[in-house]
Amino acid sequence: MTVMRTVIIGDIHGCFDEWESLLQKVSFDASKDRLILNGDLMDRGKSSYEVFCKAVKLKAEMGDRMTVIKGSHEKMLLDHSDRFFDRMIWRLAGKGAALRSFCHNGANMQDSADWFGEHCVLYYEAEHFQCVHAAVKNAGLAEQDEYTLTMDHRLARKNTYTGKFTVVGHVVHKHPTFYDGSGKKGQRLKYGVWQPLPSRGVICIDTGCAEGNKLTAMIIKDDQYYLEFVCGKKQ
Repeated sequence: MTVMRTVIIGDIHGCFDEWESLLQKVSFDASKDRLILNGDLMDRGKSSYEVFCKAVKLKAEMGDRMTVIKGSHEKMLLDHSDRFFDRMIWRLAGKGAALRSFCHNGANMQDSADWFGEHCVLYYEAEHFQCVHAAVKNAGLAEQDEYTLTMDHRLARKNTYTGKFTVVGHVVHKHPTFYDGSGKKGQRLKYGVWQPLPSRGVICIDTGCAEGNKLTAMIIKDDQYYLEFVCGKKQ
């Protein structure tokens, strides 16, 4: 019996070309693999519209084998529509990039808000790991609040989470980093090497693609994982 691979992509932030290249580099197969987009698909990068269109296409093809995690930028997009203050915060956080990308392509941003509202989830849980965008407390996923899961920065800063192994993004790191819950500094991880999946703690895979660093993928199969990347361009 063939075991399904899970491909988790860190914060894409409108970096369409890099996302395409990364999927090719890990030999992503939409007909067989499971895909998890770990939040913050749009904003900052120049190609938010293209990222959105590809996400829509893949979701239609893959159905339940694709999961879109609600990130801070999806939350701001969904919250901003009729409140001036929220709208300004969202535009500042995203540098207006998503709006420019949609306008350039003659598209309506509200279409993406409607789609994200229908398809985003706050978390994904499997037998040996779970995914959230921002942070998680030492409690079950059903007991978490939305702010913690989508917006909180404390997980990487405090390193006190000791629960079920979780993959996060949200806080930009130069390299993928493991936090073991000890309160100490996180451990830099290597790319391209199969390693045992941790049972506890957190790995952050937001490596700042839109800031000119890297876009990172984590591939999980059985009880092992490896990390792969492509280089980003400063947006």
